[in-house]
Amino acid sequence: MTDNEGLEKRGLWLSIIGSLFMAGLGIGFAILTSSDAVLLDGLFSLIGFAIGLVSLRVVTLVRRPDDDLYHFGYAAYEPVLNLTKGLLMAFVTIFALVSAVEVALHGGRVIQAGWASVYAWIAAAGCFTIAIRQRILARRTASPLLAVDSKNWLIDGFMSVAVGVAFVVAVLLAETSYAYLLPYADPAVVIILVLLSLPIPFKIIRDNWNQLLGRAPDESLQKLAREAVAQAFEGSLDFDTKLRMQQIGRFTYLQLYVVCTGGEVADIDRLDACRAAVHDALHGDFENLALDVIFTHDPRWVAVSVGGSVIFSEHPPQGG
Repeated sequence: MTDNEGLEKRGLWLSIIGSLFMAGLGIGFAILTSSDAVLLDGLFSLIGFAIGLVSLRVVTLVRRPDDDLYHFGYAAYEPVLNLTKGLLMAFVTIFALVSAVEVALHGGRVIQAGWASVYAWIAAAGCFTIAIRQRILARRTASPLLAVDSKNWLIDGFMSVAVGVAFVVAVLLAETSYAYLLPYADPAVVIILVLLSLPIPFKIIRDNWNQLLGRAPDESLQKLAREAVAQAFEGSLDFDTKLRMQQIGRFTYLQLYVVCTGGEVADIDRLDACRAAVHDALHGDFENLALDVIFTHDPRWVAVSVGGSVIFSEHPPQGG
């Protein structure tokens, strides 16, 4: 097991144990307080626990080499898992929103606001602590699983803070002329939390769905790749290039087609030197890199490979 894999699994175990604790805490306090906002918080943690158990298997799979069943490896399991997590988060939040609106329309619900606020501050402290730790581990390991997990804990932490603030206010209002609003405090908190947090699972769903569809990565990453290729071929006037990119989980796949526009036939050593230059230029920005560099004199073979017409990155071939 590599150091990164060990750190990644340590982060996943931290998330699993933390999620189980938070889920038990949230569901227990939800029963005590009759609060849907607290229950929503506990359900988020329960989702995190279930996904964490699956993530332990996925983190081992994505590091496997290709085999007879998966010729391009197991990288696609990672966006599938993150997509599932995003869908579950979105489902729970939308369900909570519908439930909160229904409760509000039927006169609200009386809850134990004092106990709910105690839960919220305990949960917030735990969530932010784990979120910070997961973010550090995600950066050290370049793990999309831990990066999404860190965002999940951050959402959970902010939700807990909002619950705590709202219920502290509710406790303060109990002895005032606004006490009649207290039954609406819980559904109001849920509605606000859902509206604030929904963009995050939708972003997780969008990003991982795009990866599964094979959409090109962000323009910023494409720009880095184009600049690295230009650096590798700097000073060479007898090459035209076409770059194709795809990001699946933590892996970046790059195919670079090189049309040699000069009349001479380059030897294998020179072509390998070009490959090494391209790899060295890209490797600093793309840690988990799968690279193909294909050389040809005839641009028709590039068209055959990409399944259509070819637009070169710089200038058209001059011959060959």
